[in-house]
Amino acid sequence: MKYALNDPTVPLTAVMPHTTQIVLLVTMILGALASIGYAVSESRRRGDAALIFLLIGSGISIFYEPVGDALVKVYYSEHGQIQWIHAFGRSIPAFIGILYFWYLPIGAYVLLRWSRDGITARRWWITWTGFLAFAVAFEMAVTSIGGPAWTYHGPQAFKVFDVPVLTPTTYVSFVLGIGMGVWALVRWLPRRQQWLIVPAVPMLMTASHAATSMPLGIALYSNTTNTSLIAIGALGSAGLALTLAYFGSQIFRRPWPENVQATTSAAALERSLVRS
Repeated sequence: MKYALNDPTVPLTAVMPHTTQIVLLVTMILGALASIGYAVSESRRRGDAALIFLLIGSGISIFYEPVGDALVKVYYSEHGQIQWIHAFGRSIPAFIGILYFWYLPIGAYVLLRWSRDGITARRWWITWTGFLAFAVAFEMAVTSIGGPAWTYHGPQAFKVFDVPVLTPTTYVSFVLGIGMGVWALVRWLPRRQQWLIVPAVPMLMTASHAATSMPLGIALYSNTTNTSLIAIGALGSAGLALTLAYFGSQIFRRPWPENVQATTSAAALERSLVRS
């Protein structure tokens, strides 16, 4: 098998822990069933198939997983693995393939529901921080308790319980990127064109994750063991993730920010009409 740049730090001999894999499989199946149930229920209420297309696009997005893994240097143990797909020289386990059916759509679920009334800054940042905390805690729980189901390999910065704690900010970013993109498509596309959500989801995932992960990826592949340089890359990725989140907070916030230019133009027009 060929791995990114033939990285010698990839733990090819690691064995997937059986019990952990089964627990993760069951957990992810339950999450996926809940997600599918919600999507079907909301689609009936809304009278469109937008969330169904979101689910399909989320499932297809799994082919980006090995690319994203290589970018941040994370490896799923292949010995004893129940495989979902094999792409780009890597095997992706079934529990990750199933996870995509709830992890990826959740941002769109939230934004489509909350954006109708606007989202306060406090609610936005509590939700963003809460999801980041969940992502970090989930990673730590598996790597520290469940064994090497996956491994962050090579020199990494800010590692706690075998997890580089800033890397999951990029995971929150693709959930947010998908959510904002799908919200925009649902808002402006006619229903007969909502099928475009299917190819849009993997593109949104790739764009948001690769963009925010780039500083970290550059540092990890700089052929250095200098943890200070890698830390700068990790901080750069976290900074981009925060920038994306701030951008989203300005779009969905409540109250909606006043359009100063439009207000000024309207006032000028009113004055000119009065004078005439």
